[in-house]
Amino acid sequence: MIFLRRNAERLHKQDNWKKSSYAFVPYQNHFGELCGFADDTVLGGRGFGMHPHQNMEISTIVMRGSQVHKDDTGGEGIIHPNSIQTMSAGTGIMHSEFNASQTEPFHSYQIWVYPRKWNVEPRHETFSYQPEAKRNRFLLALSPDRRDHSALINQDAFFSVSSIEKDVSLSYDTYLSGNGVYIHCVSGGVTIEGHTLSEGDAIGVAEKESIAIQSLANAELILVEVPMQRGIQL
Repeated sequence: MIFLRRNAERLHKQDNWKKSSYAFVPYQNHFGELCGFADDTVLGGRGFGMHPHQNMEISTIVMRGSQVHKDDTGGEGIIHPNSIQTMSAGTGIMHSEFNASQTEPFHSYQIWVYPRKWNVEPRHETFSYQPEAKRNRFLLALSPDRRDHSALINQDAFFSVSSIEKDVSLSYDTYLSGNGVYIHCVSGGVTIEGHTLSEGDAIGVAEKESIAIQSLANAELILVEVPMQRGIQL
């Protein structure tokens, strides 16, 4: 089972302080347990003020610039490029996200996944890596059991990142049988299971445990593997 989400099919919004593209409308659209995939570029000195979340696994991947995180548990920190923050909203959390720079924009992805266990104590942590660790391979960043030194997510989900050089072929093998994989092309170009993806395109693959990926140019990918119990609602 394969579906394509082309860049033009995302919901694109722009105002005087940010530009965003949404692959899903949270709580309405989903690919299995994945229900949010926001692509945000935020201008210097701007950001998202304190706002609530509950019973959602929220992960932030910073591609460029840095983002300041604060929440009402006392948590505070800066998410830099080559890092992924995972947060369990659980019983409820208030948090804010602001550009750490007053002059330069930051570019990040915020990804929402329904939790495996509801009403857990709110928590967050960050997985950081060196850029070469994802070169021509799939670097596991989040998992339900911290395998391979990854950070913890409260779901049978696995987040990976990859930087693939031109003309490299890779095969992604799912961690759990029955999981589906949503693959977003951040930049460059790839062919996945015979479908060509360019910057901003994505593909969802379900009912397949090994996925063939061929790079057409130097490419950056985000891979989100999730259980498919909720099916697909687009």
